[in-house]
Amino acid sequence: MVDLNKLESLVKIKLTDAEKPCAAEFFEEAVQLFSVLDDINTKDTEPLITVSSLENIMREDIVRQDINRDDLFKDIHEYNDDGYIIVPRILE
Repeated sequence: MVDLNKLESLVKIKLTDAEKPCAAEFFEEAVQLFSVLDDINTKDTEPLITVSSLENIMREDIVRQDINRDDLFKDIHEYNDDGYIIVPRILE
């Protein structure tokens, strides 16, 4: 039996009295559908960590200076000495 009060608390919803019978029936059916998994023998099955056999290939991070600061700021009209771009205020 599905505890609707606990379910409401877990998923942060509030069911009306009219919705509760329908919700109870829906979740009971869902629990019954998943109950077939209880009959599967998984005794000699290793836990599955990932469904893909691919490994993440990482590259070494290389620091490089692709953009010249002067070139970057040549079209900027206003910026301060710290390199921050000054833009018009849009929020009050």
